[in-house]
Amino acid sequence: MRTKFIWLSGLCGIVGSILTLVMVFVATIISPWFRWDTNALSEMGIGEVSLIFNSAMIIGGFCNFLFALGIREKLGVEGLRKHGVALIMLGSVSLALVGVFTVSYPILHGIFALGTFILPPTGFILIGFSSKQSTMKKFSIITGIAALMTILILPLILLILPFNVGFAVPEIIEGLIVAAWIITMGIKLLKYPHKTPLGTND
Repeated sequence: MRTKFIWLSGLCGIVGSILTLVMVFVATIISPWFRWDTNALSEMGIGEVSLIFNSAMIIGGFCNFLFALGIREKLGVEGLRKHGVALIMLGSVSLALVGVFTVSYPILHGIFALGTFILPPTGFILIGFSSKQSTMKKFSIITGIAALMTILILPLILLILPFNVGFAVPEIIEGLIVAAWIITMGIKLLKYPHKTPLGTND
């Protein structure tokens, strides 16, 4: 039962990440007004493509939460790992709630959007520091830092540069970085359900 759950959680991480990104890109393509040079992704939470976009957030949050449960089962609940997984789980809940509390609820939406952007990458970093396996340590720390820099620093850089770039660009780049970590770890959960905990000597 435990092995099957870990396998399914890995599958949820992979499918959820890919499906969410595909749905978001579809929403941007069929939206009659969305522009990468002026808009934020969350603006699609209301209007013609709101069902697609909000469904993507809810599905992604649900799948990522199940994935995080599998990571917790595989990593254990000790030290920084425990806190790292907890942040990923909270970030997953925040992602789902972004699809519930759209920009029509600016305060709640801002809180949950911030949680979506900040919590999972911080969790990656904590998991990386707790890992004894050098490849996973480097990958998790670098991915987490890259995601945080993309959402916190890149927008400031874009404001200085003479380009018209909307907040959607840093958002989707961070989304791709986070998805890369989740998909990579999801594959590990699929391939190594019987092996030792991730981040030790896998």
